Amino acid sequence: MELKEESGAEKAQVEEKNRKENNIAENKPVSYISVAEKLKLFRPGKIQTVEHYPTGIRQLDERLGGGLYSGLIFLGARPGMGKSTLALQIASEVAAGGTPVLFYSLEMPAIRIESKILNRVIHMQEPDAKITSDWLLREENADKKEEWELVEKVQKKMGSRYEKLYIKERDKISFSAEDIVADVEKFMEETGSKPVVFVDYLQILSACASTRGTADKQRNDENINVLSSLSNKYDMAVFVISSLNRESYRNAQKPIQLDSFKETGGIEYSASVILGLQLRNIEIVGAMHESAMSSPVRKLELVFLKQRYGMTGTGANVALDFYPAKDLYLEYGAEESSRVKAETMTKAETSVGAEMPARAEKQAEEEISTEADKNPLIAPRKKKSEGIKLKRKRTEKNTKSAHSVKKSDINNGEKTETQQNEFVPEDEYSKALFEKFMSMPDDHDND
Repeated sequence: MELKEESGAEKAQVEEKNRKENNIAENKPVSYISVAEKLKLFRPGKIQTVEHYPTGIRQLDERLGGGLYSGLIFLGARPGMGKSTLALQIASEVAAGGTPVLFYSLEMPAIRIESKILNRVIHMQEPDAKITSDWLLREENADKKEEWELVEKVQKKMGSRYEKLYIKERDKISFSAEDIVADVEKFMEETGSKPVVFVDYLQILSACASTRGTADKQRNDENINVLSSLSNKYDMAVFVISSLNRESYRNAQKPIQLDSFKETGGIEYSASVILGLQLRNIEIVGAMHESAMSSPVRKLELVFLKQRYGMTGTGANVALDFYPAKDLYLEYGAEESSRVKAETMTKAETSVGAEMPARAEKQAEEEISTEADKNPLIAPRKKKSEGIKLKRKRTEKNTKSAHSVKKSDINNGEKTETQQNEFVPEDEYSKALFEKFMSMPDDHDND
């Protein structure tokens, strides 16, 4: 009987162990699971990997380990820098990769956002197109047939890339993070898909029910807490745009820091990633913000102020070129490299073209000399004229060469300046021509 009881107890222990392992594998809740048990799951096919959503900006994806990931991601910049356009471009690329994206535009109407997307796509296909997002919405351009044919062509080619991008504009005066959570959960219930969420921008969100009538800081902190809960509950990437406090840029240009973000410390504590968008030359003394902002190509950089699971600091910065008229961001040098290649080819062609006239001139000189040798009437005069030209040419060449000689070379026994200026024929024909020229009497000058 005792043996049977022991056998039964051992069997129960094995079953309990298997039950725990199965619960872990199936992600079922278990009250207490040791780290030792969890570490066993770090095997291909068993461990739950981190999902990344590529942004379309190669260096940014590398810094993030593959793209956006679950957690709060903040982007801050001073007004007019282009932060909304950058967020919209990233959102578009995430959607083009097949992941649903909800873009909450609390500042601009949806049609403005959509015209920016279309404008960017047009210039990706036709870089020299004379179209802007504003042009697309102007009534007087309705009869521009050629431009609208281009728009239609691009729509057919690229429109399907954004089937999973949804622009949500504020549909009521009071719109808080709680309204965003309710809308996201409704979307997930209707579609069965988990989206990536973009919020443009934090400071426009109204107060949540629990913080109405409080100061801006409390309102922002509560909205951050609600968005953080959304991210944690559904393992969701939430990208939030934030403004900066005026003190960070009022009197002088300063690099963005964590305390540059407006009226809240909640960003610093809650965010997985904090990005700052600023001019690349911001630390150069005397750099003019206004002239840099009015340039057709804005030279910017993304600064990693915080990254919970990756590198930060200047070594992580991502250089970007922003084309405001095209609503387009490119990695620094992406367009420049093609132009440099074209210029290099042009220079090579110019070099070859320059050699051809020189060869033709030399050939013509040889033909003239040959003709002069055959004609006894013109030979002396032609050869003397040829000799004068040759002497001048050689003298000018040797004079230039003499000026390039270093004093140290002269002191070490090299040719002196006088010797360098001496005319010394190099080939047999030149020697003969020179000797004949030097032997001619002076009265030939009057022939």
